[in-house]
Amino acid sequence: MAPLQPILILTAAAGAMAASETMGPAAFMWPHDRLWSEQMDNTPPCGSVASVTNRTQFPLSGGKVALMAQDDSYHLQLSISFSSNPQTQADFGYVLNTARITEVDPGHTCIDIPDPPPGTASGTDATIQIQYTADFDRPENQTFYACADITYVTDFDTNNIPCFNRTVDEDVPAPTATGAPTNLPGHGDAGPPLTMPSSDPSSAEGGTDGGSNGSGGGLSSGGIAGVVIGVVAGLALIAGLGLLFYRERQKKNRLIRQRDSGRGVKWVEEPAKDSASAETIRMGNMS
Repeated sequence: MAPLQPILILTAAAGAMAASETMGPAAFMWPHDRLWSEQMDNTPPCGSVASVTNRTQFPLSGGKVALMAQDDSYHLQLSISFSSNPQTQADFGYVLNTARITEVDPGHTCIDIPDPPPGTASGTDATIQIQYTADFDRPENQTFYACADITYVTDFDTNNIPCFNRTVDEDVPAPTATGAPTNLPGHGDAGPPLTMPSSDPSSAEGGTDGGSNGSGGGLSSGGIAGVVIGVVAGLALIAGLGLLFYRERQKKNRLIRQRDSGRGVKWVEEPAKDSASAETIRMGNMS
């Protein structure tokens, strides 16, 4: 299985690159999120110019959300609004995860969320929001938003939720308030605290003073794909050279066997001529 790992990583990186024009650093895979907008993805509450369109049926009990990311995303918070059309960040007053998720690696992540408040009936409309920070298309950390509109239902098989975990750890130091990576060589839950995202659109767009010097050393999705392609190409070159040397060795061994076979032939010796019979023949010719 080890030789297949670079191919799997390449496939994941290529998928992230293919999605880069239709999503930000992270997005909902399920429930379906609102149409992404590059110009609005830093604007609360939903980072989109689209309003409520289609709602996804969502279980009243045992709900999960499936996230996909193409870049390291930090300090992720899940909130929910029971407004039919939330317009401001204040509408998302119910926080689904009391402790923010420190880091979401590129790939697919499944998150269990708590059930809605008691008394929530089937048919209730709601909007789930993710809010997180990333240095996606700028050197400084920014706050990003995305929303998914749902309708709670009672009759729902949670086994049908397309939720799974499959991520690629880029092993990049987590950003800090000063922008200086620590906790080398990697990052994770034990890393330094992250800058709290601001609900102020102006600060989300431009970042804080400390965040303006944010970590720009992380590899982009294109950089990851380039490294992976280089590794795969190198492995292919090594395999090709190995095959060439193997064939040359086989050819040489074949020639050696043919030569040794020629030298080892035991020729059939002619029977010794009898001197008497030979003399008889000569005498016969003289008569």
